[in-house]
Amino acid sequence: MADNKNIVLITGRPNSGKTSSLRNLNQEKWVNLNADMKETPFRDRFAASVHITDAKDIFPYIQEIEENPDIEGGILDTLTHLMTMYERQYVLTASNTQRAWGDYGNFYRELIHTIKAGTKNYAILCHEDTQLNEQSRQMETRVPVKGQIGKIGVEADFTIVLTAKQMPIRVLEKYENDLLNITDEEREDGLKYVFVTRVTKEYAGGLMRAPMGLWKRNELYIDNDLNLVFQRLKEYYG
Repeated sequence: MADNKNIVLITGRPNSGKTSSLRNLNQEKWVNLNADMKETPFRDRFAASVHITDAKDIFPYIQEIEENPDIEGGILDTLTHLMTMYERQYVLTASNTQRAWGDYGNFYRELIHTIKAGTKNYAILCHEDTQLNEQSRQMETRVPVKGQIGKIGVEADFTIVLTAKQMPIRVLEKYENDLLNITDEEREDGLKYVFVTRVTKEYAGGLMRAPMGLWKRNELYIDNDLNLVFQRLKEYYG
């Protein structure tokens, strides 16, 4: 299988800026595979914006992305809803639910294999849930996917994981860097949508990860801008 390094997993709670992070991509060269069945929070110009209504349709769409030389990448918004859709359409309606849950896991693994075997950029968005681990007494974050996949953790399949958050400006001012640009409007609101790039003591139990050296130490917080992220990946991998 080819080693596609241009894959980013974006996690976050609702209204944390996951979908808005797509706004500065070269949209005319991107395909948005929308499993959430909702509109983007900006006026989009994607080469195609497809509402996924059958979970299994994801595979021919990815194939079309790979075969089109004019397309730079694909977006899945969100992996969480796609897996919920598969469950509703193919597990809950099955006569043999044990086999159907096995197929659920195989569907996920085939999806990840297909993306990793690809050659285009991919942004995979997903929801996250944070709960208290009663044994460790530590808050732990997970992507709410069922079965063995959820136990292992979706993030285990990705090299680059960023978490989208709303952050107070007073906190961000301590982390000035070239990828963190605070506008006058954001200062007025006192709030900015950002990506968090790594786990710290404040984010113990978080999902963030990256290859060593991708982010500088002062780049704990960066703009929630996937265009900047893919530019950095291009610089890092050469």
